[in-house]
Amino acid sequence: MTPEPPEIATAGRGAEAPSGALPRQVHARFDRFELDEANARLLRDGEPIALAPTPFSVLCALARQPGSLLTKDALLDEVWGHRFVSESVLKTVITTLRTILQDDARKPRFIETVSRRGYRFIAPTTTVVPQAPASVTSSLVRARDPSFIGREEPLSRLHAAWERACAGTRTVVWIAGDPGIGKTTLVENFVAAIGEVACIRGQCVEQYGVGEPYLPCLEALGELCRRDAAAVPLVRAIAPTWLLQLPWLGTMEERETLRLELAGVGPDRMLREMAELLDRYTERRPLLLVTEDLHWSDRATLQLMEYIARRRGNAHLMWLSTFRLAEVVATDHPMNALRRELRLHGLCDEIVLDPFSESEVARYVMRHAPTMAANETFVRALHGRTDGLPLFLASVLDDVVARKRDGGGAPGEEELARFAVPEGLAAILDHYIARLDEEQRDVLQAAAVCGVEFRVETVAAALARDITSVGETCERLARENLWLAPARAGEIAHADPVPYSFRHALFRQGLYERTLPSTRARLHAKVGAALERERAGGRNVAPAELAMHFDRARDTMAALRYFGEAAQAALRQLSPTECLSLTQHALARLDHAPASVERHALELELSTLHGVSAVHVAGVNVEAKAAFERAHRRLVDVPQHPMRGLLLHGYGFLLSMRAEFAEALAVAERVGALAAAGDDPILRMTACLVQGHVHLMQGRPRAGRELIEHALPSAQAIESMPALGFVTDPPVMLLGLLALHLLHLGLVKQALSCMQRAHDRAQAIRQPMSRLVAIWHNALIEVRLGNPDRVASFAQQMRVLVDESDLGQGRPACEWFDGWVEARRGKPAQGYRRIREGYEANVRLGMICGGSENLAYAAEALLLAGDIEGAGRHVEQALRFASDHHERVYVPQLFLLEAAIARARRDSNAAEQSIRRAVDEARAQESPWLEVLSLVDLCEAKFATKQDRSRLSARVEALPEASETALLERARELVAATSRG
Repeated sequence: MTPEPPEIATAGRGAEAPSGALPRQVHARFDRFELDEANARLLRDGEPIALAPTPFSVLCALARQPGSLLTKDALLDEVWGHRFVSESVLKTVITTLRTILQDDARKPRFIETVSRRGYRFIAPTTTVVPQAPASVTSSLVRARDPSFIGREEPLSRLHAAWERACAGTRTVVWIAGDPGIGKTTLVENFVAAIGEVACIRGQCVEQYGVGEPYLPCLEALGELCRRDAAAVPLVRAIAPTWLLQLPWLGTMEERETLRLELAGVGPDRMLREMAELLDRYTERRPLLLVTEDLHWSDRATLQLMEYIARRRGNAHLMWLSTFRLAEVVATDHPMNALRRELRLHGLCDEIVLDPFSESEVARYVMRHAPTMAANETFVRALHGRTDGLPLFLASVLDDVVARKRDGGGAPGEEELARFAVPEGLAAILDHYIARLDEEQRDVLQAAAVCGVEFRVETVAAALARDITSVGETCERLARENLWLAPARAGEIAHADPVPYSFRHALFRQGLYERTLPSTRARLHAKVGAALERERAGGRNVAPAELAMHFDRARDTMAALRYFGEAAQAALRQLSPTECLSLTQHALARLDHAPASVERHALELELSTLHGVSAVHVAGVNVEAKAAFERAHRRLVDVPQHPMRGLLLHGYGFLLSMRAEFAEALAVAERVGALAAAGDDPILRMTACLVQGHVHLMQGRPRAGRELIEHALPSAQAIESMPALGFVTDPPVMLLGLLALHLLHLGLVKQALSCMQRAHDRAQAIRQPMSRLVAIWHNALIEVRLGNPDRVASFAQQMRVLVDESDLGQGRPACEWFDGWVEARRGKPAQGYRRIREGYEANVRLGMICGGSENLAYAAEALLLAGDIEGAGRHVEQALRFASDHHERVYVPQLFLLEAAIARARRDSNAAEQSIRRAVDEARAQESPWLEVLSLVDLCEAKFATKQDRSRLSARVEALPEASETALLERARELVAATSRG
């Protein structure tokens, strides 16, 4: 059967598309030209025209919506994605297209400019609808398995999707339907039909709460690496975060090196790496990725699927998945939102399987009971009683055939209506369960507790029976082709004994629900114990699986231990969302555990991990704070807990980032007391980090310098520092803080030397977050030195690092610094918008520390733009912020901004008063640098007295390390002018 060509649909973000269909790439004729997006060709009179990829993409975007205005923003978003590209680049591309098309901008025939808004494709077009390739039809005909009934249209759509993937269009296809509708059967027939292709599979399995992050993807990637040796070096080069999850691909030393290099990397890194890996692998051959039962999928896998579906560019990839539609909709599974979103934008093809029609039921009967197929009354009645559901149909027909063998005939409509056919699938399970003998029922019951897939060894241990006997029972059940199936060949890795899976997850679920709760709890306990022994013997058993079993066995303490281990594993796999869900569930169970020291220790561990993951997911919000507070309270009961360093560092960091400086100092004092009592260098360093940061924000550079210089040598001596679990390397953070303290003291050369040491260490340990911290502090120093070129350079380095390593925490800072630079390079209005966007992004995350400085940047930009009133409002807001949060570090500069605004309003008295407040505040902070900054402003405004000028001269003489800065040059000029006067 030749499939009908899919409808033409607009592509790109925000475009409408037919529900469940992928948009077709534009193929149209206009004037003398033919535009063929799928084959990346532009023809003039049948001859190809050389055109670069970016102009070609812009032309496709325009031609895809002829006669419609495409705004500049829409074009930039569709062609360049989220990368920052100025409108001038788009204008250059449009000029290139007009040259190629011989179009005149003043009298356009093809591309019309809509002033200040965008562009419109105005040429009359004729859509070219190619016929379906003959290979689809031939492969489909070749694919027809004689025992496979119906599904012509879904199978045709699958083949058409595979053809698109082979042509270079990444394709996401979902097969949805009820349990027993034949989703897996359809997939198997399709895979068999397309022959020897690169096909890898992953199976989602039902787990408690959240599943193991990327479980089906890791399974599929492991299969790919086993089957294709060429995939292994690609994984090493392109996807190191995934390599960590496949330990058999490298040595322990390689894994440890990778773990240190990837410390602090955000979870989005895994998405980008897998997408790039698939793109690179499919450059040489098409790839079919099959994942089944997405209704049990972990969130990380769904996030990866969305990322790949939205990814731009070509890839010879088809991602084929199955899920239960009713279960996804009824439980509002995250899959439901994903399918709606991707269908809206035409980024997936959803095939919903319907029950068999009456004619398909007749064909089924012909295949399995040919003597009954001629009886139309029976076929019609059978279809009515089973609603055409394949699994239901098979059950009833098997029973009818069994009766016929006993001497009965094909029942008529009335007889079949009286037949004890169950009302739903649940009754089919009862029917099959009743046919099991006691041994089979016991084995299947224990297997159902294990999960959809299980090992004979585990079931035998849970039942305390001979493994050979259990294996023979499983083999008999598998031969019946009803309950069980052996694991697929090639995925077992010669495991002994052979693992099995339930042929239909529905069977497993039905058996599980029909097991008495007390029996289920007992079996979960035994399965958990068996898995513990297997794990001790070297088998890889996920801690989340053990946690689920002991939780359902009501062994709360054992469950909590494994929940903690699973949460740590999720963080190592860069999946903080999974860690957050695991710890949420575990903490809810904590009240069921008896009071003990171990319970307190587990509460501290789980609360700490919950706080860390909450910071990663949503910033330093109230949920993260509450988790750290809970763990902090428990530290009294378990003061020597091995996670106390991570807890206190994380809690102090959170409080400081929330500008809750008094509370942060209280935590630091407690850390210092613990450090002194136990002579713990890690705790001493933690206390120093928190105190050093608070001293900086509250304007105490001398105290901050002394503290950090005292602690830095011991911190640098801790060789295992990167492996301690800190988000960033503490010595790098300490050096960055020290540099800022030194600058405020006027020790500029020492400050720059500290930053160089921080950069060197960050590069040496190859930790992305540490490099980000070093660049961040250096940019702050260059802002204070007034060097826009240097700030621009560091902001660019930061943006590259943020994008490469998915360090989302650095994006707001990129906006601040870029905005600060733009404001000083003649684009103050644009700079203000970027500064404000960065500030608001951090406020949403709860990271309000430094808010007075960010608001000051915004006020400066508005002042440069001539918006005096707006600048005044921002200065007032910044001063209120500084007062409310006791954040004094930028107060002198705020007073100087206040003075500049007063001068713009021609209020000399107010201007002088504000500058003198800046001088007083700088002296109160004991900051020579800020005092010189304020005195220079006082002199330049001609408000300085003889004493003020004398004070400035003394300060200039006392700051030899700052002599080469622009500020000191201005100060020396003022002093010299005073001497001449």
